[in-house]
Amino acid sequence: MNPLLKHAIKELVPPFILQWMSGTGRDNDSWGRPTFSFVGARLPGGRKFHMRSSRADHEVFRQVFVDREYSFAGIALASELTEFYEACKDPLIIDAGANIGAASVWLALTYPKATIIAIEPDRENYELLKKNTKEFPLIIPINAAIASVSGSLYLTDTGQGAWAYRTTSQATANSYAVPSMTVEDVLARVPEKTPFVFKIDIEGAESEMFSNPSVKIDNFPMVAIELHDWMLPRQTNSRNFLRWHIEHNRDLVFRGENAFSIAAEFRLTK
Repeated sequence: MNPLLKHAIKELVPPFILQWMSGTGRDNDSWGRPTFSFVGARLPGGRKFHMRSSRADHEVFRQVFVDREYSFAGIALASELTEFYEACKDPLIIDAGANIGAASVWLALTYPKATIIAIEPDRENYELLKKNTKEFPLIIPINAAIASVSGSLYLTDTGQGAWAYRTTSQATANSYAVPSMTVEDVLARVPEKTPFVFKIDIEGAESEMFSNPSVKIDNFPMVAIELHDWMLPRQTNSRNFLRWHIEHNRDLVFRGENAFSIAAEFRLTK
């Protein structure tokens, strides 16, 4: 199939139809697979995953649950990452830019003993995040933005939907203030946990976050990040992250819209 046509189908077709098109006899993950409807999905154990009737929510859900963009499957170091998780008594996952909770929930189902800090600055997304994660006691939702400094930022609606709100240091006519947290602030809430996965999808704010990166980030064997040069042309938005990645001697693997930065050595470091 023509790649452009394939992409267009994925953009327009609801997830439950994509599931039917891909065949229903194969489980996506070890815990099973969701069943879809026009308004949401049902997960194992009778849990519901709620979505608005927006393209943004359906696209986020498709990326996570249909395309499995946070799966380690097919990565050369997948078995070592799994062994690292299994050896941890208290693995920690940070989901920065948690949106409505799709990645947090998928990660909770896939790594059930992990504590997951789900950070989302937008108020409406955060309310849906809380609703979707309330049956997962190890997911801790926080209404804030992650940044290189603590304090406050301004969340701006770019007009591209609820998945594309961006934080900036300056207020605009269609923005509002949100608290910002550093990586150290987040880790202080769960000081005894072992870093495992750091997922970052913060709509271009990764440039600011990695302008003065926390030394703690390298303790995470896996950093899964969506870069946004495609959305912010001529701003070299990914430069700070790529500099950090190179300086820390990590492998870079691409999966879907995400780049996986994988540590050369996995060590159980607090």
